[in-house]
Amino acid sequence: MRVVVFTTWYPDAGAPSTAPFNLSHVQALAGRHDVRVIHVRLGGAGAVIAEDFGGIPVTRIPLSPRRPWSYLALIRHTAAALKEADILHTMAFTSVAVAAPIQAVMRTPWVHTEHWSGMAEPARVSWLWACFSWLRYLLKLPDAVTAVSHAQAEQLRRYSRKGAVTVVPNVVDIKGVLVERGRGASGAVKLVGVGSLINRKRPELAVAALRILRAGGLNASLTWVGDGPLRGELEIQAHDLQDCFTITGRVSPEQVHQELRGADVFVLPTAHETFCMSAAEAVATGVPAVVTDLPAVRDFLTAQNSVLVSDTTAAGYAAGVRLALEKFEHVSPAAIAETLTTRFSPSLIAEQFSAVYSQVRHARQ
Repeated sequence: MRVVVFTTWYPDAGAPSTAPFNLSHVQALAGRHDVRVIHVRLGGAGAVIAEDFGGIPVTRIPLSPRRPWSYLALIRHTAAALKEADILHTMAFTSVAVAAPIQAVMRTPWVHTEHWSGMAEPARVSWLWACFSWLRYLLKLPDAVTAVSHAQAEQLRRYSRKGAVTVVPNVVDIKGVLVERGRGASGAVKLVGVGSLINRKRPELAVAALRILRAGGLNASLTWVGDGPLRGELEIQAHDLQDCFTITGRVSPEQVHQELRGADVFVLPTAHETFCMSAAEAVATGVPAVVTDLPAVRDFLTAQNSVLVSDTTAAGYAAGVRLALEKFEHVSPAAIAETLTTRFSPSLIAEQFSAVYSQVRHARQ
């Protein structure tokens, strides 16, 4: 099929770590369909850019409320693309709002994929989104809505058409499974966390857990892969852990995988997730995960590859790390990785999206 992916979240050369899950979905779809991407750069300025990114043709169109006439360029490019398309596939909630006026005229069979955790608890995002959260009912406009986990699907069903929501998970990119995992000659244990340094990820609990582990005699270090507004506060909190705590800042997806390949345990004290891509990638690398026991992660984090923590205190995560070290000491990385590598392959995800596309087109006939 000819698919137009319309999204406000998409990576580019300047920000390769932005929404990598959308890029992975698009690349999976391109294995079976003729796919092109329209990337709406909200708040952006400058000219419309057409380029190849990740093997996919992408048209990047700036859109800003300060330049309302920029919507005319968006209408022109999107309408031209949809005239030749079998499917409009929006990704990210803001894409629905931007595409809706154009789609009201074009009426192309419409599928939407949602990743945003802010859909579940608007108050956690901001007071402004809490005031305008009624906009979630825009999800009644697409013919079908896909969620990346069963827990998220239950949330989205409140705002979508009856029977419209199905689960199509993220693609878990396999960059190579560890040959072996284990402490070095010094007995050092490397913990790795991946995520933005924001309140929802609760990185301060990971730092506090590290302090507890070291006080208990474990030669542990923590590398946090990511950046965000809590960085300065976290560096102050960890002033006494300078030799064993590192923040990498924003890095490329390849560098994320490199950090995971050097880990003994993945740890993430997150408060909410729609899927938790970083934990899935850690497990796919062969690294056991210590993550908060959340409904969304239960789709793929099991007793065979992880320790789910219900005691969401620093002591609880420290205990989870110790349990993971003991539980998986003699379990090979390959055995851990095999618990999910076949479930989230690009071909399988493309097959699931294709079924949704066919269903939507059939319903329109």
